[in-house]
Amino acid sequence: MRQVTFFLSCILLSAFGLMACEEKQVVNSKPYTGPQQETYDVQVVYSDSGHKVIRMVTPVQLDLLTGDRIFPKEIRLYFYDKAGTEHTWLRADSGRYIRMQNLYRMIGHVKIENRIKQETLETDELFWSPDRKRIYTDRPVTSRTPTGVTNGTGLVATQDFKQYGLGKVRNSQMQVNDLPE
Repeated sequence: MRQVTFFLSCILLSAFGLMACEEKQVVNSKPYTGPQQETYDVQVVYSDSGHKVIRMVTPVQLDLLTGDRIFPKEIRLYFYDKAGTEHTWLRADSGRYIRMQNLYRMIGHVKIENRIKQETLETDELFWSPDRKRIYTDRPVTSRTPTGVTNGTGLVATQDFKQYGLGKVRNSQMQVNDLPE
């Protein structure tokens, strides 16, 4: 009897063992949302009629399935005139390209400098529209020129920062040289 009980126990245990070893299919309910591609030491040149207009430099670019691009580290844009001379640059801590709007969003310690006019602008978020060739923000901005500093909220500028307008000006300090007597 003991042998029959032992034999039946072995059969039952092996049956349960086989059931435990069945292959189970795991279904991942969340779709992959990470980058499709990672590119390092990126330098992209935008040209118009064979002339370099803008050069973008960033250490990392993540391309998403949507066509959007994330720049998790510093991003720099250099703007050139028709003679190929760099006149303006823009830098930010990070950025994002939104494909559906053809729009770049620059984030964190954003700074623009027009070297010809010796003017700078600082803000914490800025948008660049290549289609409209405009730079804009609704955030607080600080504009510095050789003659003063202006603080305001909001900005609209040409992409080369040659012309710009501030939104609501909070305060301005200007140096005036030749006052009439």
